[in-house]
Amino acid sequence: MSAGWTVSGWRVVLAVTTVALFACWLLVDWRGPTFQVQAWLSASTRALRGQGQERATPWQCHLAAQRTFQQRGALTLHGWSDDELIVRALRAEDANASRNATEEEEASLRCRPAVVEERKIAFLFLTAAGLPLAPVWEKFFDGNRELYNVYVHGNPDWLRDRGLGEGNSAGVFWGRVVPSGTTHRAEPDIVQAERRLLANALYDDPMNEWFALVSESCIPVRSFRHIYRALNSTAGSRIDCGYGAPGTMMRSRYTARGEYAMLPEVPFEDFRLGSQWFSIRRRHAVMVIRDTKYWPKFRLPCLRHGACAPDEHYVQTVVGNLDATACLGTATFVSWNGSRGGHPQSFDPDESTAHLIEAVQAQQKRRFLFARKFRPAALGALLALTDRLFDDS
Repeated sequence: MSAGWTVSGWRVVLAVTTVALFACWLLVDWRGPTFQVQAWLSASTRALRGQGQERATPWQCHLAAQRTFQQRGALTLHGWSDDELIVRALRAEDANASRNATEEEEASLRCRPAVVEERKIAFLFLTAAGLPLAPVWEKFFDGNRELYNVYVHGNPDWLRDRGLGEGNSAGVFWGRVVPSGTTHRAEPDIVQAERRLLANALYDDPMNEWFALVSESCIPVRSFRHIYRALNSTAGSRIDCGYGAPGTMMRSRYTARGEYAMLPEVPFEDFRLGSQWFSIRRRHAVMVIRDTKYWPKFRLPCLRHGACAPDEHYVQTVVGNLDATACLGTATFVSWNGSRGGHPQSFDPDESTAHLIEAVQAQQKRRFLFARKFRPAALGALLALTDRLFDDS
């Protein structure tokens, strides 16, 4: 009797322990939120209930998270690995798609439209050493806070270097740095950074519809409202997905990992080329992070240093093969006049003039929305042009 009771007791303890562990897993891992994120949402909900509101809007939750970042001096969004981030992002994307379909069906049965929130642009800053032109971007974003999100890949210490430490107002970039790795020009790790930025933006806000990849030397050459209207009136994505000019360059890059390394997944006729800097729709961003066919090939080490340039081929190959008609050309202007070592022209302060901006804006064929590369020293000259740059009249 005693031995039987002991076995039964242990079974009860084991069952209770299992239930408790499962409950902890649900709290921490189900649909992605960590304890940290749960705390942000709880804090924002309590604050809104104090104001007589029962449910926080996505932007109110975002603001609550930003305040929490400032209070604790955190500079990065989370501490997840790349694999964990992509799993969470795709899980959330599938859940959002299912929920949206249900809401649309219910709305049709009620004979009235579903409530539609404003779509947003996710600005993905791929940086090497901070954002020296941040003041230009802050002027660009001013007054449009519910229509965009910012994500920064790079060393978060640059925020502190600008005097934006704990407790200070850090503008639109505070707390928007994603966990970042070291990147090298023309190497797979720079594409890894792009995928990291896309996954963070997809997971962070289901209303992010456009994903614009920009660099620290890039500026907008139109007002926020102009860019917002231009992108949302476009059916496809602003990305190059070409086959390259006739010659040996494409074949040389294709075989730079080995003569047959890209086969069978990426035959030469599927190999695409284009500017690294894109503005793509959400469905194409999902294609990129969901991809398991092309990425294992493009992340292979290059046998000839710098010869692979996957940042000019990977995303272009994914979108170009899965939705070729959607490739409408890059929205980012760059000048190759006087280029050196494969780098485009960098504009000095005396070259960063109204004449240059007007020349970029006047190019009707491409209708550029952004331009690069501007040197950090050009900040003063560019700030003097912001009224002209961002004029909506």
